[in-house]
Amino acid sequence: MSQRVGRRLVFTNRKGGCGKTTTSVNIAAALAHLGHRVLVIDTDPQAHATMSLGVAQSRVTHDLSAVLEGSIDAAAAVQPSYVPRLHVVPSSRRLVDFERRNADNSDAVYWLRRHLGALMDSYEFTVIDTPPTTQVLTLSALVAAREAYIPMQAHFLAMEGMIEIIELVEEVQRSRNPDLAVRGIIPTFFDSGAVFSRQILQELRSRLGEDLLLKAIRLNHALAEAPGAGHTIFQHDLRSDGALDYYRVALQIRGIKHPLQS
Repeated sequence: MSQRVGRRLVFTNRKGGCGKTTTSVNIAAALAHLGHRVLVIDTDPQAHATMSLGVAQSRVTHDLSAVLEGSIDAAAAVQPSYVPRLHVVPSSRRLVDFERRNADNSDAVYWLRRHLGALMDSYEFTVIDTPPTTQVLTLSALVAAREAYIPMQAHFLAMEGMIEIIELVEEVQRSRNPDLAVRGIIPTFFDSGAVFSRQILQELRSRLGEDLLLKAIRLNHALAEAPGAGHTIFQHDLRSDGALDYYRVALQIRGIKHPLQS
């Protein structure tokens, strides 16, 4: 029997406005509500995942940048969220300075895996939220993760960005992290009444196959409102389409088997 390891999920897309952080936070919350111990690592200097899980910037004395630079142990940065079983390694604007200082440091992309690997494997699931870039912080997340999920707007103009991030994941897999693979595409802002939304799902099935295409997240006002209230969709409006859709995607992700899982 193989050794039990925690599942490491990265949600990434270089395109902003695709619902990446909304997806990261709500999948993490859904997995926690399903009874799993979940860790969120927020690698985006905007810290939206951190704030959406109730960790105010005024509470953040030790953030991810301190862990990456080795000045504190990873466990010292962990904060509880208001969701039972869900913890956060928070972000802050200090990550901007970290990325600037280490832009030309080829070893820096390994620090997340090196300094947080043991912590990640102490949880059943780790969810890593990334900035909308392909620089040091995003590369660090890809090097540390094992499963890549790509939220993308259900729009043809988003296809190019999706293809580029798939190519980046494959390049990282070849050169830095052989355990990494794209495990799912998550269409967001899906309008079931619009012909083009249905067409983009068919195009994704044709290009990628049925297995990689996860359930779509429908357009939903509650999903837009929840971050402003500092809530996940489950705390904000449990009866909404957004809550149902993210719960269904979380069930799909939970059912995906990674080669390293026993």
